Amino acid sequence: MKKIALFIIFIAIALSYSCKKEDKTVSTTINGTLIVNGTNDPIKISKELRKPEVVLYHRYGGTFMGGPTWERVSVTKVDDNANFSFNLDLQSNEEYFLGYFDCDTTFYWSNLSSDWYNLDYFPVTPGQNNYIKLYVQAHSWVRPRFINSNPDPNNLDVFEYRGGIGSLVSHVMGPYLYGSMDTTFSNALFKTWSGTNRYGIPKGQKEYFPHEVHGKLTRNGVTRDTSIIYTVPAYDTSVVIIRY
Repeated sequence: MKKIALFIIFIAIALSYSCKKEDKTVSTTINGTLIVNGTNDPIKISKELRKPEVVLYHRYGGTFMGGPTWERVSVTKVDDNANFSFNLDLQSNEEYFLGYFDCDTTFYWSNLSSDWYNLDYFPVTPGQNNYIKLYVQAHSWVRPRFINSNPDPNNLDVFEYRGGIGSLVSHVMGPYLYGSMDTTFSNALFKTWSGTNRYGIPKGQKEYFPHEVHGKLTRNGVTRDTSIIYTVPAYDTSVVIIRY
């Protein structure tokens, strides 16, 4: 039995050494721009405030009972056009991600920091030339316009709105929409973030967070749960059309 145990330990040590041997230092280039989410435009850079910083993180470890450890590898400031770059030697087969700090909170929501949230939206591949657009959430405001897309003018549809537009700033919007409907809630103002999906992550990729209205739609006597995805322009108060 002792021989078997010693043999298993020897194999484990050998495999561990083998894995470590495969991890080597590779030259890595990272270039990119801080982009306003929902657009292709760089973020606004204030001359009065500190320029935003982009941070490269190394993620390692993690067990079944505990989360991974995040280590800052390098930090750089963006230029006047919100561009950034790194030239570094990284370890192959390790996980690296980008975050950002010090965006002007007059225009943008909170920073993207893996120190706080363990986010991994923007991965970096060691040994390659990486070009990465870092999407930043702009402050935006919404007045919803609900349109019943059923072409029958005599329809008896009911849409029960249950949420998903944003944080209510003023007015309490009624939760039910009846029949043939094209209504803008002009007194309902919601604050939210810009774009269609948070951090520019398209559907099908990890951590897909869309702007999505939730509700129950009763059509032809049948009630079903409904989700409707919509887009919000950056910086401004906009009427957003939600068709059901």
